[in-house]
Amino acid sequence: MTKRIGLFGGSFDPPHLGHQALVGHALTQLNLDEVWIIPVGLPVHRRLSGKAAPEQRLSWLAAMFADEPCVRIVDWEINQDKPVPAIATLRRFQAENPGIIPFWLMGMDSFLDMPNWVEYPKHQGLCNLVVFARSNIKDALKTEGWKLASQKETLKDAGFIILMHKDLPDISASQIRQQPSQYAKYLHQDTCNAILACYASDEIT
Repeated sequence: MTKRIGLFGGSFDPPHLGHQALVGHALTQLNLDEVWIIPVGLPVHRRLSGKAAPEQRLSWLAAMFADEPCVRIVDWEINQDKPVPAIATLRRFQAENPGIIPFWLMGMDSFLDMPNWVEYPKHQGLCNLVVFARSNIKDALKTEGWKLASQKETLKDAGFIILMHKDLPDISASQIRQQPSQYAKYLHQDTCNAILACYASDEIT
C-alpha cells in the first residue's frame, strides 16, 4: 500500500504549539503514515528574524517532535545557500518518492497567498493540499482550480484540497518574536527556555 505522507514547510521562527497541534491533527484525522517537517533556510517571499540560525530552528523542531515516531524533520531546504521555493521541494519529493502524492499542510493564510508562489499553479500536479482554517482569517475561500475533497476520500491523483476545521492555538511566530515572555505558554517545554533567550532582545515592552 502506498504511504500517505504530509509535508509541512515553514520558517518555524520559532516553532510553537500551534505547529505541533496542526501536525497532530493531520496525523490522526487524515490517517497519514508520516509528516515531514521542512524548515526553510532562506525564504522566498519573506525575511527571517535573523535571531535563530537554520540549524537552531531544526534542532527545536527535532526536540518538539522527539516523541512522535511518525514525524520526520527534513533538512532539504536549510542545507542550501539560496531560497528554495515549494515547487522545487515538491519536485525533489516526487523524484525521490515516485508514486506517492504528498499532502501539503498549511494554514488558510498561506493558502490565500499561494497565487504569489513561484510557478503557481503547477503545484496542483504535484500534491494535494490540506488547509487548516484559522479564526483570524476572514477571507473567502478561493479554490483557484483545486478540487474539493473530504477527509475520508482515497485520493489517487493530485490537485485536490481538503479543508480542516480544527481549532488550533491562535498564535503566530511573529507574536512570540515580539513578546516572547508573554507567549511562553505556547512554546514546547523542551524548547521554551532556549527560545525565550534567543528572542529576548526583540521583545516589545
